[in-house]
Amino acid sequence: MFGPITCLIIGIALIIVLMLVLRFHAFLALISSAIIVALLSNQIPIDEALPLVAEQFGEMMGSIGILLAMAAIIGKCLMDSGAAERIVRAFSRLFGKGREHHSLLSSGFVLSIPVFFDTVFYLLAPLARAVYARRKQNYILIICAAAAGGAITHALVPPTPGPIMVAEQLDEYTRKLADPVRVTILRTILVGILASIVPVIFGGVLYARWIDKRISVVPKDALGVSQSELEAISLKPTSELPHLWFSLLPFVLPVILLAGASIIQSLLPVIDPQNPVYTHAYEPALRTAIQIFGDKNLVFFLGALIAIGLLVSQKRTHFKKTIQQLEPAITSGAIIAFITCAGGSFGKVLYASGVGDVIAQAVDQWNLSLLVAAFLSASLIRIAQGSATVAMITAAGVIAPTLAAVELPYHPVYLVAAIGFGASGYSWMNDSGFWIFSQLTGLTERQTLKTWTAMLTIMAITGFLWVLILSTLLPLTPSA
Repeated sequence: MFGPITCLIIGIALIIVLMLVLRFHAFLALISSAIIVALLSNQIPIDEALPLVAEQFGEMMGSIGILLAMAAIIGKCLMDSGAAERIVRAFSRLFGKGREHHSLLSSGFVLSIPVFFDTVFYLLAPLARAVYARRKQNYILIICAAAAGGAITHALVPPTPGPIMVAEQLDEYTRKLADPVRVTILRTILVGILASIVPVIFGGVLYARWIDKRISVVPKDALGVSQSELEAISLKPTSELPHLWFSLLPFVLPVILLAGASIIQSLLPVIDPQNPVYTHAYEPALRTAIQIFGDKNLVFFLGALIAIGLLVSQKRTHFKKTIQQLEPAITSGAIIAFITCAGGSFGKVLYASGVGDVIAQAVDQWNLSLLVAAFLSASLIRIAQGSATVAMITAAGVIAPTLAAVELPYHPVYLVAAIGFGASGYSWMNDSGFWIFSQLTGLTERQTLKTWTAMLTIMAITGFLWVLILSTLLPLTPSA
């Protein structure tokens, strides 16, 4: 039986050997590594090792299984019907021909503020492939731009769960100070957006351009659609493609419903679910409506129904035949779900083995400055267990109690940004985002490490350096 650090080393070595040397399928490599590490850890009882792996796999599948299937159907319908091509042509007119990647980056940046990054990238990936079908070049630049904007705001800008929970934990401790400086959600949003601009330029634009010149990739088929089919659609005149508003509806409706529910929920007063007391008579009905129409599975189910209707009307084929054509997309979505959930299970096992506690203790003993400690602790926890949200929450738990013992020369909201950048980089094979990017773009594991992983790491480091500069030039303290 081994300790946390040994388990981490064993887990990393297993992944590398099984996938890169023995060429195991990603699902088999990840689930095998999770089982072996769980059995070897001295922090996990032997009789709980296999149930832990299975429970985490099932928990993640329950969270994203339906979502992945519906998103795969939407992507397939958007591409087959020509709707993705129609949206790309609109992007070309808006930003100019050859600059569609700027539109994808901007879309991801904005959409991932109220919606999970995974959800947004499911929607942007088909559009990115449609852009490549027209341009026949710069595939790496296009997909990196589509991913960069969403990845960074997901980690830094509320109302996504990570930055909200970090802000709330820090605010809980700052409220106890003699001269409290509140870490409000609004201030976290504003600083998060300001802190995101510079790193997304370095990662999503400059590095994406640089790596695009050094990796030549012809995208593999994904979601049951071949690249040759997309290229044939790109030659059609605009009059033969769906209307723009109809093309956008399967994409935009889920975003509007999720974002609207999130915003309304944040405006409602907090209640005790065991003993709810409502301010207004309409509140119970409103909260029920939010739970229903803010459910990601339902909104993507509605988006899939609209997308199927779009494909039927465009192809003018029988409904039964259209449904049969969706089977490859559902199969592809199932494979992505299995790989993603296996990666989540592996990350959970590493976390349960005690890696996070060891990292937290080390940061505390080194007596680092709070901004550096916040960034390093989130970075190490992220590398160890994969989940950016878990890394942010864990790092906040390490940093927040120290606020009472120090006097900061800058506003504590910068600690939220430092933790967010630490938790947003270094995505590798224990992170579900790694596999989503790899599977939806058709890149190999090596190519994903050179593009996705390297890009996020560059954004994390440049973002932290930018936070250091901002906290000095714009400290936001009452005296300033």
